[in-house]
Amino acid sequence: MSNNTSPALQVALAYHEAWKNRDHATAMKVVADNVVSETPFGPVEGGEALHKGESEFAHILKGATMVAAFGDETTALLMYYTHTIPVPSVLSSKYFKVENGKITEIKALFDKSQFPVQ
Repeated sequence: MSNNTSPALQVALAYHEAWKNRDHATAMKVVADNVVSETPFGPVEGGEALHKGESEFAHILKGATMVAAFGDETTALLMYYTHTIPVPSVLSSKYFKVENGKITEIKALFDKSQFPVQ
């Protein structure tokens, strides 16, 4: 199902657009303070922790190219290629749960083995 007018999809796309442009202050405007996120690097709890993690990733982020976006009233799923300095293109996806116009849950997935060990 693809519905560009779904409420959750609009919120997820607003977050994604700000994220790919490294504008984390704008991205956080649609994130709940108590957001819970599952990432390939482990769980992240709270808006401040999410903002910190995304901001730290920003120094290697070059952009993103959307593959597909789906959503309904309360959930959205984005699939895209993430472009970074160490890895030119890695297939990625994020699932979003949205309540009252704010993201309350994110489940992020990508192949972290493609990135150099730090």
